[in-house]
Amino acid sequence: MSRRKRYPVAPSLKDIETAVGTGEAERVAEHGVEYLRVRRDSRMAPRGVAAVDGRVVPDYPHIARVFALSAGIAENFEGPFYAEEKIDGYNVRLVRTQGRFLPLTRSGQLCPFTLDRLPDLVDPEALHRFFDAHPDMVICAEVAGPGNPYMDTISPHGGEDVALLVFDLMRYDDQRFVGVEEREAILDAFPEIPQAPKLGRFTDADLEALGAAILRIDADGGEGVVLKPPGDGLRLKYVCPSINLQDIASEAALEMETPGEFYTHRVVRMVMALHELGRQDRIPELGAAMGHALVDGFDRALSQVEQSGHLAKRYHIRLRDERTADELLERLNAGSKTIRAREVSRRKLGEHTELVFEKIFRKSTSKLETLLKGGPIFD
Repeated sequence: MSRRKRYPVAPSLKDIETAVGTGEAERVAEHGVEYLRVRRDSRMAPRGVAAVDGRVVPDYPHIARVFALSAGIAENFEGPFYAEEKIDGYNVRLVRTQGRFLPLTRSGQLCPFTLDRLPDLVDPEALHRFFDAHPDMVICAEVAGPGNPYMDTISPHGGEDVALLVFDLMRYDDQRFVGVEEREAILDAFPEIPQAPKLGRFTDADLEALGAAILRIDADGGEGVVLKPPGDGLRLKYVCPSINLQDIASEAALEMETPGEFYTHRVVRMVMALHELGRQDRIPELGAAMGHALVDGFDRALSQVEQSGHLAKRYHIRLRDERTADELLERLNAGSKTIRAREVSRRKLGEHTELVFEKIFRKSTSKLETLLKGGPIFD
């Protein structure tokens, strides 16, 4: 059982300093900012927690998933709840320290890409006014869009680039979320700070309207919804049917290393959602597309290894400062032993630098090379 389930409170600064002593946390100094970061789950603190200026930045906990919408609502909510669109991107917690903004990933690392692009994503003056008024706040946001260096699924948010959308607020030294109504009142005072789309307040008598909203999100290519109680209680996430096909198509080339549960869970989610939302008529269409995606993905992977000697995915991103390109590639390579990030090209594109890079998947490459060379497999 995780520390988060056993102790749903933020660890103390002393806990994090103790974790530094055991090697489970580290002191970091970069971009003129010093902070502590918990590197892995420990008895003292969960991975992703950070400490800035002597204050604890709580980790962003994982949200429980439900496969059956109406039953999940009945089981977990006793009264009204709020629904918001779930954004398909990467999570950042944003704080301000010594007049500088510090975007932290789920793992508690400073994100060089978000830091570089932040002035493009949200008005810096609005952020400073926000933190002047609420110095104890932690902004929780999602960065999504096609110019994303971490994901290759394309969210409908971001247009041709990336977008930052705020969906939660927390406070230093406190694991609890700011309640929905309080959060909305705070953020609505800063209209320059973009928020995730809100669907409104619902009860168990409004499930037909909620289902219709989910189908609209699905038609627009969105991921799903997050359901939140008015206060800090349990949150639930529920995904649209079509996103499961997108996920499988995105990862199909990595069938040699991705756990089988990744694919089977998405089949279950998709079919259950189509049943509950009254769209069983789409099962033949989406089922055929899912099967084609799996076969086509492996076909592309095999052809790529035969032709180039490796399996890779390509990313196109924009940066304000060209130096961020080297920092980002270094960070990506330091974060994985099985994936290597390699620059393909960079060029000036107006006020930005466009970086094209590949992620080479060493494990899949090695397995496919073994198969192509006739290596025996005992199964």
